[in-house]
Amino acid sequence: MKLALYLLAAALALPAASVEETIKGNLDKFDAAAKAGDSAALDKLLSEDLKFGHSSAKFETKKECIDALVKGKPTYTHRDVKVRVYGNTAVVDLNMHVEPQGFDIAVLQVWVKKGNDWLMVARHSTRLPKA
Repeated sequence: MKLALYLLAAALALPAASVEETIKGNLDKFDAAAKAGDSAALDKLLSEDLKFGHSSAKFETKKECIDALVKGKPTYTHRDVKVRVYGNTAVVDLNMHVEPQGFDIAVLQVWVKKGNDWLMVARHSTRLPKA
């Protein structure tokens, strides 16, 4: 009986960890696709109803976002990535350094599980003051 309870507790703990790993994996896939200008890979990661907000207060649809990333092939690095999971929704907080402009932004992303896939449905960023 104790073994069954232990296995059940372990099974219940597993999904949150694997969801966090899945989301971080999707962030890596998104970064690689954005930097390579890979529209097909971006299309698989972004929801049809995406709202993609920039630190300039410009918002883009999925198509506008993909077109801009393919054209611009951005250069940036992440740090301080935190993923919080709420059922079929994951909220990601991270900081990003953008080159060649040389500024930092705080980014908030929302990912939702649709079918078997986790898709980005929203993103917003705010420019951080220089240290």
